[in-house]
Amino acid sequence: MLLKHCSIHLIPSACCPSMLPVRMLSILILLFSLCNADSICTTELKTDPPEIIAEYGGIPVIVNCTTRLGDHYGLYWRVGNESSDTEDEEMFISHLVPLSDWNVTAECKIKFNESYECSKELKVILFNNPEVVHSVQLVNVIGEETQYRLQCDIINVAPVQYVTVSWYKNSEKIQTESFNDATTKTPVNESSILRVNISREENVVEFRCEAQLDFGPHRPKLPAISQTHRVSAHYAPELKTQNSADDTYALEGTDIILSCEAVGNPLPVYNWICDGKNMLENTTSLSLPRVNGNKTCACTATNYLGNITKTIHLHVEPTGIYSYFTSKIVDDLDETADLC
Repeated sequence: MLLKHCSIHLIPSACCPSMLPVRMLSILILLFSLCNADSICTTELKTDPPEIIAEYGGIPVIVNCTTRLGDHYGLYWRVGNESSDTEDEEMFISHLVPLSDWNVTAECKIKFNESYECSKELKVILFNNPEVVHSVQLVNVIGEETQYRLQCDIINVAPVQYVTVSWYKNSEKIQTESFNDATTKTPVNESSILRVNISREENVVEFRCEAQLDFGPHRPKLPAISQTHRVSAHYAPELKTQNSADDTYALEGTDIILSCEAVGNPLPVYNWICDGKNMLENTTSLSLPRVNGNKTCACTATNYLGNITKTIHLHVEPTGIYSYFTSKIVDDLDETADLC
């Protein structure tokens, strides 16, 4: 073939293109265009698929390479450091690309003569979908607001440049973060931090951290991996009733239940002391069976932010004696009956 004797370095006039068959003219033009070009093919080679996006460790992918040029010196694949057999007369060649090497490379090559060839790289992206671990740290309580530090750890993600971390407050997206590391292909760990203030009016707020591998437009988008935590404002205990002292009346020998209800976050613990004696009860209600004398009981509700105390004066009237206390009990019963 005349083309084989025409050097790639000759100027156009030296090759006498008018003497070549018309079907070879395109090859000659291509060769001259490559005289000052690099070894990257433009339109001479086509790969199918055009790129590989697959999970690491999966089944090897069959790739095809085709050329429009019928006259060439060889068509072959180079995957990693190994080359396939060369097809000298075919316009099509297939090969397997393994998915067990994070740094795998693949390119299809075509030879134009003994000294020149060009190649088309097949982009290979191997991924590993991450795990997400979400942790919450209470930082401080200032007035009516509670400060939290939320951390989302993205474990074993690859390639990290394609992961997007999104934070949601209830159902609203409030923050998005990505990682600009285009060189690391192997799995890594990353963290995203969110600092928030929760007011008492908000009560309980749900935060969700979501990590997703997104390879861009017209490419696969993997399912998001997420984890959710609920946080709330912390505050010291407060009594549910406005009065911090109560008077309670009872007849001698009756069973009495004293009530002390408080709200707080975290939930308060309770301690009862009656006439200086610790009742060793952690409850909102204290049962006093068969009372036989006046008592003063103090109920203290406590959490790590503070405490509040309610004092209850128990007035016990001996049975068989109608007095102010008995009258008071009757009046209370009448009021209850009227309400019913």
